[in-house]
Amino acid sequence: MAGTGRRKARGAVAEESVPSDAAAPTAVAAKAGSGLVVLEPQDLAGGAVIDGDGATAPLPVVGADSAAPVAGLTARVASATFERDGYKHLIKAAEAVYSYPANGTRLSLPAQKMLNFMIHLAGSQNFANKLYRMPKRVVRGNHKGNERIFDALKEIFDSSLVVIGPFRGRRSRAELRILSSYVRPEEEEDSDAADIHFQFTDAFLEIQRSSQLWAKLSGPAMVKVTSTYALKLYEIGMQRYQMDYPSLELDIDTLRKLMNVPEGAYKDFGILRTRTIDRAMAEVNQLAPFRVSMPEDKMKRKGRKIEAVTLDFLAKDEEEAAETYLERERHSAGRRARRIGKVDTVAPADPVEAGLADLGPLPDADDVTALWAAVLHALKGKVPAPLLAELEPDRVEEAPQGGRRLVLKARNAAVADTARMNHWPSLKSALSSLTAGMIEDVAFEVPARKPKAAKAASPET
Repeated sequence: MAGTGRRKARGAVAEESVPSDAAAPTAVAAKAGSGLVVLEPQDLAGGAVIDGDGATAPLPVVGADSAAPVAGLTARVASATFERDGYKHLIKAAEAVYSYPANGTRLSLPAQKMLNFMIHLAGSQNFANKLYRMPKRVVRGNHKGNERIFDALKEIFDSSLVVIGPFRGRRSRAELRILSSYVRPEEEEDSDAADIHFQFTDAFLEIQRSSQLWAKLSGPAMVKVTSTYALKLYEIGMQRYQMDYPSLELDIDTLRKLMNVPEGAYKDFGILRTRTIDRAMAEVNQLAPFRVSMPEDKMKRKGRKIEAVTLDFLAKDEEEAAETYLERERHSAGRRARRIGKVDTVAPADPVEAGLADLGPLPDADDVTALWAAVLHALKGKVPAPLLAELEPDRVEEAPQGGRRLVLKARNAAVADTARMNHWPSLKSALSSLTAGMIEDVAFEVPARKPKAAKAASPET
């Protein structure tokens, strides 16, 4: 797996949680050599990983009552992100992003999404070896009942992952059980206030804990993905697209494993491409902040056979990012039709009649920025550009009179007054039109003035 790169400064996640003298992380995923050995689950009962030369090295066992281990950058970023955003953004170690199920099996889409929430929760606590508790409402989605939740937990418990990455200074491949235990109550409550309980294995925690590179996933975007292939491609892209070298070269066998293609399925590359890769790229390009492509001129061939491909992950410009936000806010019923070029119009529910409960979660910071880019585009020629330049999006919140409103930070009180008195109707109209009535108002805030420091009294002579 070729192609390493350094993460750009603008793509850093939770920079306040990373020490200023820390080196920028570099990509860790690479194609394994032929001398690597994959262990069976029973071989890891004692906590061992096979290094590249076949020598075994014991994994340190972290007891529940032992001192907290030193956290890598990924764990520290996860902790800071969870404290700030909760589950709106999920941090996942690159080693887990580039892992794939063992023995040719694969996790279902609900199980993959649930595992991402579980990893993020553990990362918020430095991947401590403990029994974790997570509210069911986080992973429940739109369906009723708890059967899918515990079925997904059972699926994760029965699964193993092949993880490739550095271990004690050497590239290693290991087959790791994910969960050591989970709790399934005999009487399952339907209440969203109830919790699920689970515990990761020592080996899986060690890989996560020592990680220095991560992917920052958007919770609202991830839950809208409808394909296991697209979800994996989305995770890889979120880990790579803000690097200086955002391309990734993969041989076909590794590509099949990373995208969780069932073993023995779609053996012909042409069928593999049309049934999995192209469809996954189309869905990811519709929902992600980047565009993924697989250029024909970068494919490596041996005769007529394709042996390797290159995936390019490039950040979208402002207009594309705004359209991505709008697409995520549209009804999912017409999303596939819009993706393949057939336009199906779905009448949006009236926000007042539907009630706030049907409007979904409040947009996160990334979505608010994209929404503002769309508003700027819609207001060209209608509101003076210098005035718009003095306004910055801050958040979307519930309005006191009902509905939702966009809160803008004005540079000073004069800017806020001018926008409120002269351009408030234009801003409201653009917001309502772009969000199908889900955001119908705008408010302006002015940064509080810092109190002037008292002059130091001159020393008496």
